[in-house]
Amino acid sequence: MTVGRFTQVLRKVFFTAVALVSLFLGGVVCLMCQVLAGRDAPTYRTEGHVVSHERGALPVGGDGGEVSHTIAVDAGNRRYRVTALDPGLDLPVGLPVALDVSRADGSIAYLHAGGAVIDLRAGVVRPVLLICAALLALGAVYFGAVRLHVYPPVATWLALALGALLAPVAVFVRV
Repeated sequence: MTVGRFTQVLRKVFFTAVALVSLFLGGVVCLMCQVLAGRDAPTYRTEGHVVSHERGALPVGGDGGEVSHTIAVDAGNRRYRVTALDPGLDLPVGLPVALDVSRADGSIAYLHAGGAVIDLRAGVVRPVLLICAALLALGAVYFGAVRLHVYPPVATWLALALGALLAPVAVFVRV
């Protein structure tokens, strides 16, 4: 294999690697944006009552001192199960409650019991940090690809466009 042929093969492999890294990092950004959008999706309210309550240790991690509460709520046509560390979830069986259920994914956003409101939504810190890290890594990949002159900047931007177009597909197909 000649040096010229080797360089061509190296460029094709590098172009494919940049496109795949773009796909992965773009997928991370799209998935975290989807998580953030689902967190604040519109909700509907359903009412029911607590039919069971269990206390237990965390199934994974923790320092052993935290107690999780799991309740089951009968809302007439559907039964919901909620597990959280919040001590406000320590509810007696038979207590009437109202649930704000996400229209996006069916998860429970808020639980209303008596005068208390318990926020059961996922936090925003991890998705935002992952979005920032993925965008920084994507910038580093493209800076490195153009800086190393492995192939022209047009090809780099073509790889970026390919990754950006394929990333939402990968997210929604859950590859």
